Amino acid sequence: MTKLSLKSLLTGLALLAAPAFALAAEAPGLQITYLVYSGRPNPVVTVTDPAALRAIETRLADALAAPAKTGAADEPVLGYNGILLEHVGGSSAKAKPQPLLIKGQQLRIDTAPATAMKAATATTRNSAAAGDLETMLLKLGQKQGVLDATTLNVLLDQH
Repeated sequence: MTKLSLKSLLTGLALLAAPAFALAAEAPGLQITYLVYSGRPNPVVTVTDPAALRAIETRLADALAAPAKTGAADEPVLGYNGILLEHVGGSSAKAKPQPLLIKGQQLRIDTAPATAMKAATATTRNSAAAGDLETMLLKLGQKQGVLDATTLNVLLDQH
């Protein structure tokens, strides 16, 4: 095979694969960041499996059904700060642009960033459903290999 025909073949394959890559980038998913470390990268899992997404979304809907209150957002602490959920790809990322933070029985949506004169504000909801969702996501982190058993046990004992 000559260089020109090999180059043409590779170019053709790349053009055929491009739509598949574009669709994969638009596939709905949920990025889960475990806020467990200070000073080093936090573990991240991206969930794209439709059944897993449905299970998470169902529990998330239950947690979001709790009464909301608005106030000052909690300041981050050294150590575990919860689990950050961000919709990525697909229409759900466009429809739900705000990240959610779950810690214990609290689900928080930051509504305004901190400024030099004012603390950050957030809408919070407290419910057993949020605690159940946190437990499910922590176990998912272990199953995906981003949280070891010792870390998982420490975090589960905190709530």
